Amino acid sequence: MKRLFAVLALFFAVAAVAQNYPPGPPPGPQGDPWAYGPNNNVWRPDWNQRPNPRRGACFFTTAPFRGNRFCVRAGDRLPALPGNFGGNISSVQTFGGAQVRLFNDRNFRNGSVTLRGTVPDLRSVPFRGGHTWNNRVSSIMVF
Repeated sequence: MKRLFAVLALFFAVAAVAQNYPPGPPPGPQGDPWAYGPNNNVWRPDWNQRPNPRRGACFFTTAPFRGNRFCVRAGDRLPALPGNFGGNISSVQTFGGAQVRLFNDRNFRNGSVTLRGTVPDLRSVPFRGGHTWNNRVSSIMVF
């Protein structure tokens, strides 16, 4: 009987944890529901439902803070953005005092800007030659 109760307790504990995450493969490293892992570069729609990081940033395809998104924690460096996000970022929301450095090209190259907070519309951030950072970002650092 004790064994049955132990099995049932484990089942309900696993079910309680599982209901806090979206369906599909398990969340990123160490169970963080918003960390996507270093080798996961395929965007999935359930990323839109994941919680915001305590300290980090979320990147959106449409301003202000709309469309598809992905989030990373402070300390993360992405030399290439997941899925089709490269060249398709229009707004950035920061959390916990995080700052974001955006780069024009992959691998942290060819022009950058540091955002010291949330930017609802990257059309308001100048790049060069009369252009803006809207739909230009190809790699990021969050600190």
